[in-house]
Amino acid sequence: MKKTFLTRVFVYALCISFLLMANGFHWMIAEANQNIPVGQMVSRGGVKFEVSKNSWEKVETPFPIFQGMKIRTEKGESIIALAEKTRIEIGSDSLFYFHQSDQFNLLQGKINFRIQPDFPLRFKVGNLWISKPYPLQTAKGSSVALTKDKELAGSILMHTKGSVTVKNVQGLMSISNEDGTVLAALSAGESITLPSVVAASKPSVMAANAEPKSTEGPLEEKLLSKWETWMGIVVAVVIVGVTAVAVVAGSGHVFDEDDEEVPVCP
Repeated sequence: MKKTFLTRVFVYALCISFLLMANGFHWMIAEANQNIPVGQMVSRGGVKFEVSKNSWEKVETPFPIFQGMKIRTEKGESIIALAEKTRIEIGSDSLFYFHQSDQFNLLQGKINFRIQPDFPLRFKVGNLWISKPYPLQTAKGSSVALTKDKELAGSILMHTKGSVTVKNVQGLMSISNEDGTVLAALSAGESITLPSVVAASKPSVMAANAEPKSTEGPLEEKLLSKWETWMGIVVAVVIVGVTAVAVVAGSGHVFDEDDEEVPVCP
């Protein structure tokens, strides 16, 4: 009975190891996807990208842009080519990065853009979100006229004092804040300037804590990465399985027809 129990432990250990490793592979694939370029940029003049904190290097043309990479144009200019013929033209003295493949964050400067109908892209400028409006819109009357989706073209200018000017050249444009409240809806040919009190990002509020200061080291130093945690669990489970096999082998037991069936993975 004891030998059968140890055999079951070994089989379960192998099953758990396989499940943990499979979960780890999914995480590794997700990490690899972040290394795929968001788009390609051509530039002229003093355009640089951030290699590390406060360390910048000049870009070469053409230049692949990755998620999270900060780029500043200084006295130069650049054009970013995305999928589906979507283009973003960056003016001089601008600073930007792609937080995600479909989210362009403008920290300073000016951009002109042209977005194709089927391409999902939105702009983050301070506290503002600038994008195409949602497909479902409320309207007066018993019926709503459906309009064919068109490409979106316009420009965004972030002034030095924090105000933001948005101009719509073609299509429909929606401007909302971080709370999701729609501040303006622009049609072709319309523009709006939002003051800094509306456009500026809200500072994050840290709640005060009256608990005594911990004498332990930083939390980051005490936490293992996901991969290290998974590998640690896998190693521990495999050790248990190997120990079980060693016990069974040492006993010299040979399974016969009267032994219970070995369980499969639950």
